Amino acid sequence: MLSMKQRLLYLFTRTPLHVGAGASVGAIDQPVVRERHTGFPVVPGSSVKGTFADQWLTGDMPRNGKGERVRVLAKLEGDQNVFEATTAAWLFGSDDANHSWAGAIQFSEARLLAFPIRSAKGSFAWITCPLILSRASRDGVFDAAGAASIEKLEEPADDHAIFDLGKLDLDVAIQSQQAKQVVLEEYAFTRTDSDAASAIGGALAKLLPEDPVWKEIASRLVILSNGMMSFFTRNACEVAQHVRINDDTGTAAGGALFNQENVPSETMFYTIVHAFQGRGDPFKQKTSEDALAEFSKKLEAAGDVFQFGGDASTGLGYCTVLLA
Repeated sequence: MLSMKQRLLYLFTRTPLHVGAGASVGAIDQPVVRERHTGFPVVPGSSVKGTFADQWLTGDMPRNGKGERVRVLAKLEGDQNVFEATTAAWLFGSDDANHSWAGAIQFSEARLLAFPIRSAKGSFAWITCPLILSRASRDGVFDAAGAASIEKLEEPADDHAIFDLGKLDLDVAIQSQQAKQVVLEEYAFTRTDSDAASAIGGALAKLLPEDPVWKEIASRLVILSNGMMSFFTRNACEVAQHVRINDDTGTAAGGALFNQENVPSETMFYTIVHAFQGRGDPFKQKTSEDALAEFSKKLEAAGDVFQFGGDASTGLGYCTVLLA
């Protein structure tokens, strides 16, 4: 069995993100990809891999006889068929059917960690839920202290939430009793006492400490029930209307109006990066540590902002990327 190493890669959306599901649902012509059972938006592993393979690994790839860049270039030298394999072929796999192998770097789907939503006080909040936090703890996102806080977390009722008293809470009277509430979209949630919000918010803030927006999550985190989290992620994404302009008239073309769903900016995802020993004869001596080191080096050289999904020309999908 091949040895494997794992690292976590965080994607924090700077602009709205659209990774399309390719199927219409109701009034939304172009919905985003979601988990079937929870409705949480995800970024497929193929999209994550394709972005990294395309954005900076093309530079060291040779061109075939058709002028196309390829990871493996097969050619005839005398009476022998030889091939040239690139770094891209090592990390992401061969694209030559006669010299095929899998890549040494593989990506899980990018899972949701925190989702931004409008708040009546403080402009916006980040919401999450026990299911998301338990998954993240299982995947190694949290340290021992953060994992211990999540284990003690009890799922709030649908009309309650766990949140730290700070930028979001409102003092209200409920049956002549003073209570703390947070209002998200058009729904009001009464505070459930717990020390979990502060502890988990602090642990989340450490994941991307240099980002001036994300560092506020400790004072903006709201933990909802799994059901309400699913409801908001299904119904609180951005919906942008698009129309095609007729070149002759300069007005909207008939029948060309469509609605596109986008995951909002300031959404946090994470993906698990799996690294393996090199596959293919040219890379048999490469270890999983070598693959992670090469990937990390190229990630640092390319910068910390990458574009994922569609509509790059209109500014969608730009994300801060951090390999932890």
